[in-house]
Amino acid sequence: MIINPSSYTSAIPVALDANINIPGPIERTVGVTTSTTPTGTPNQLIDTSANFIQTVDANGIITNQGVQVGQIVYNMLAMDTTTWGGPEAAEVLEVIDDNTLLLSADLFPFSGGVNQQAYKIYDANQAIPKAAILYVGEGGDLLVQTLDGQEVFIKGIVDGETLDLAIVRCLPGAAAANGQPGTETTAGKITAFI
Repeated sequence: MIINPSSYTSAIPVALDANINIPGPIERTVGVTTSTTPTGTPNQLIDTSANFIQTVDANGIITNQGVQVGQIVYNMLAMDTTTWGGPEAAEVLEVIDDNTLLLSADLFPFSGGVNQQAYKIYDANQAIPKAAILYVGEGGDLLVQTLDGQEVFIKGIVDGETLDLAIVRCLPGAAAANGQPGTETTAGKITAFI
């Protein structure tokens, strides 16, 4: 695959996740949570001003695209709290109702007294994944998955470096253990150009 800078027209902040590809890049839904996950029912996104259910008029025309199972939710407030300076991500598992989504992770717990947390929902980038070129704002080491499915651990990235590698996923990695070398991601403030 030949990649040149003019091939990329969008950018998205990167979440470190072992199971979720860099999504999007088009924002399908943007909002702010109006409530945190209720006690005993984790992994929900609640927004009483949202319209998560797809709407079709009497003529069969879709008037509201809604949210679909498999799309990816970013908690944007997490960009201020994660060690990598990026959002946290989860997959939509179920559209419970017009205001509530069930997610694969508890992205919106009551944390530090913050009820309202900004979120963005993107397409999953799974079926035929688009590759991204990464800009690394804060240097360090980075574990990535390439478009061909290879996991590559890149050491010693400097601040402001752009990686010329077709990447679909950034992984948190792990510390060295049981004879295996460390692959822990320490780079941060990563932006994907898609």
